[in-house]
Amino acid sequence: MNKISTYKSFFISFVFLLFHTSFLYGQNTINANQGYVEQQKYLTTVSYEEIKGKIIIDVVINNKNRKFILDTGAVTVISENLHHELTPKSLGQMEIIDQSGLEDTLNVVSMPEMKFGELSFKDIPAVVSKESKIFFECFGVDGFIGSNLLRNSVVQFNSKDKTISFSDNPKSLNLKKKYSNNMELSAIQSNPFVWIKLQKGKSFAKEKVLFDTGADGLYTMSIFAYNHIISEKLNIFETLAESEGTFSVGLHGTANKSLNYAVNIPTLEVNNFKLNNITTKTTSGQTSLFGSEILNYGKVTLDYINRKFYLEPFENVSEFNIEERIWTIEPILENEKIIIGTVWDKTLNGKINVGDEILKFDTIDYQNLDFCEIVRSNNKSEKTKALLVLKDVKTGKIKNVEIQKLR
Repeated sequence: MNKISTYKSFFISFVFLLFHTSFLYGQNTINANQGYVEQQKYLTTVSYEEIKGKIIIDVVINNKNRKFILDTGAVTVISENLHHELTPKSLGQMEIIDQSGLEDTLNVVSMPEMKFGELSFKDIPAVVSKESKIFFECFGVDGFIGSNLLRNSVVQFNSKDKTISFSDNPKSLNLKKKYSNNMELSAIQSNPFVWIKLQKGKSFAKEKVLFDTGADGLYTMSIFAYNHIISEKLNIFETLAESEGTFSVGLHGTANKSLNYAVNIPTLEVNNFKLNNITTKTTSGQTSLFGSEILNYGKVTLDYINRKFYLEPFENVSEFNIEERIWTIEPILENEKIIIGTVWDKTLNGKINVGDEILKFDTIDYQNLDFCEIVRSNNKSEKTKALLVLKDVKTGKIKNVEIQKLR
C-alpha cells in the first residue's frame, strides 16, 4: 500500500471559500503522470462557469456530459458515485492524510477517456474521493481536472470571456516573452510552482508557491514560510494578529487548533506585475498558495510543455492596489453549520467563543439558507463593520456582537 499526504481544505469566510486538492506523495507511490492526449496538433477553446472562484468545465465521459472543477493544484479526482457508474481499471490504493491530520485509504483508477472541447485525454490516473456533500453536491460536479491531465498541454485562462484554451504549441496563443517566467512541476503529478517576490520598502524575499486554481483567494501564506521569514528577520510584512483556532476543514474532518497569523504585505510581485497592500492569513503546510483570484487581473498561461508561466495584464498597468481586508473572526463549516473557527481580535475574548454558531452576518441570515446555499453564497462586503448574531456554544444563548475588519 502506498502513502500520500494531501492538503485538501476549505477556508470559508465572509470573503471567500478556498478549496484545494494538492497531493504530496511519499516514495514508491503511483505515478499520476500517465496517460496522453489523443490529438497530435490542437488548439481548442472551451467556456467555463465560475462559482465562488471555482472554475467549472464540461467534460464528456462515457458519452455523457459531466461537470468538473479545473484545479491546477490537484491530481485528477472522481467522485465515488462516478466510480461506481464507470468501474474503471484499478491502479491500487493509497493512504491519504488530509490537512486535519486524519488518515483514510482511497482507490486510484485509470480513466479510459475524458473529453472536453475537441480533445480526448486517455488513461489518466484519478483518485476516487469518498462522497462529500460540500465537494460534489454543492458545486454540482463529478470530480476535478488536475495537472496530471494538463501536463502535456499549454493552458490559457481568460477570465474576461470565461474561456480556457488548450494547445500543444505555445506559438498558437500569441504569448509574449516579457510576461513570462520559469515554472517548476512536481515530479509525481505535475503541480505548477511559480516564483513570487514579497517586498516592503527595500527589503524583499522570493518564494516558490503553488499556482492553484482550486484556491479562490489571491495568496495564502504557509506557516512554514511565515516562520522562515520571521527566523531570518526579513522585514517584508506586518503581523496584524495571531490566534489559536482553525479555519480549515479537510477531506476527513476539521483540522486541529493551531496558532495562525494575519499579515499585511505591502507588495507582492509576480512576472514584474505588482499587487500592493495584500492582507492574508497563514495556513498549515509547507507550501504557500497563489490562487485563482489572479485571473481577474490578466490572461494567465501555464506552458506545461516548456515550463513557463505567463501573466499578461488586461489593463496596460504594471501594478494594482488591493483594498480588500479580512474580518476579525474566521468562520468554518462544521456539521453543516457555520461556526466561529478563529477570533483574531483579542478584545472580543469573552464576547465570542470558538465554536459559536453564526446565525446571521449583517444582512445574511444563515438560518434561512440550506447548507449548499451557504457554501455557494457570494457574500463579499465592502463594509468595515458588521453585526453578528451568534448562538453561544457554552450556554446556547443568542447574542449580538459587532465586528470589524482588521486595518
